[in-house]
Amino acid sequence: MDQDQSTVCPDTDIQRRYWMRYVTGWVAVLAIFLVDVAWLHVGSYSVRSDRLSGFAKVVGIFIGVAVVLKVVAKIPRYRKLTEQLRYPEVSELFAWLAMLSCFTWVGSLLSYLCVTTNAPLIDSSLVRFDSALGFDWPSVYAWVHSRPVVHRVLAIAYASGLWQLIAIPVFLALARRREALSEFAMLFISMTVLTLLISTPFPAASAFVHFNVTDPNTASTVSDFALLRSGTLRTIDLAAAQGLVSMPSLHTALGVLFAYSLRHVPVISVIACLLNMTMIASTPTQGGHYLVDVLSGLLLAFAVIYASKLLRRWIDPVFLARRRSRRVRASTLETLQKN
Repeated sequence: MDQDQSTVCPDTDIQRRYWMRYVTGWVAVLAIFLVDVAWLHVGSYSVRSDRLSGFAKVVGIFIGVAVVLKVVAKIPRYRKLTEQLRYPEVSELFAWLAMLSCFTWVGSLLSYLCVTTNAPLIDSSLVRFDSALGFDWPSVYAWVHSRPVVHRVLAIAYASGLWQLIAIPVFLALARRREALSEFAMLFISMTVLTLLISTPFPAASAFVHFNVTDPNTASTVSDFALLRSGTLRTIDLAAAQGLVSMPSLHTALGVLFAYSLRHVPVISVIACLLNMTMIASTPTQGGHYLVDVLSGLLLAFAVIYASKLLRRWIDPVFLARRRSRRVRASTLETLQKN
């Protein structure tokens, strides 16, 4: 948070923004959930029920822990101890994890259903764009796989995406960076939704499939894509969900988000920047993405971050409070000058 922001804005405005973002997250979850349910019914698809019950138990535990810790932290007798143990922060962390888990679940399901639209594939167009940029995917893939150390480093960096998605909210919550936590959640939701909106009418099977790469952890990681388009996959197993979006690359967009969310944390920000630059670089060969996928993912991430800053200036209670404060100061100065 900027220093001048904290001095001109009452704490209630900052709290309002924080919880407004949390509620907005649940609204997004509900909206996508309703779309999923309708799509499942109309398209005669289903989701493995045993996975649903297991997921519901996890979310229930998250919400239960959040409520219990919140109640205990409110007891005056234990307030000092619970503050030292950061019960309020842990309570809010589990509340955010419950919402983000639900969003990830409904978002993953929607990504599968979007594939069933069977829009024309654009792989050939993406390859032509890559060629125009001087990027030859098969040559780059062969170069990386002929160098075991490079391949291993890129594989670790690419796999770090999942762990960062979990670790960053945990760190931000326990470090009492509530503003950064709520912003992270909103940007994550926005980038994911926009990625699906763009990729649905412009699907691609992935470079692994297009170039017939059958090495371990290549084409097999997107095998559900063809099954969904052919109509043979009718029951979706979300516990084994695959990343079926090619353009824009959500992995790339998340790499920008991860580094951006930790930008104000000394030392860690540098590590996060280096790690996510490597993760983005690994996306073509480890995730089967075309170079255009990566570039569009970067564009999406920067556009969403920039748009969020513009939006805050118009509807955010903190920025509105700052604007009111400036108007009051300007009015006071004008009155003093007249007198």
